[in-house]
Amino acid sequence: MSIAEQAQQLQALADEVPIDQAEAIRGQLESMAQQVAGILGDTSSAQELHGQISAVSNEVGTVSAGLEHLRQMVIDKAAYHQQ
Repeated sequence: MSIAEQAQQLQALADEVPIDQAEAIRGQLESMAQQVAGILGDTSSAQELHGQISAVSNEVGTVSAGLEHLRQMVIDKAAYHQQ
């Protein structure tokens, strides 16, 4: 495989990093938080659920940032191989 082919394959691989999926999960968690508020109102159970939803959302945000970093690293390696 030539270096140019490696670069093309790396670029295609960068497009496969599932950043959008992580962001979709965050959107689903936000929706869930709104539904909890609608179902339970301002109760201790709702606050407990909101706390956990928030914690999970923060973790997904960290995963999303890591995925973005991975994508950028792959893009950088592709660019290096294109030189």
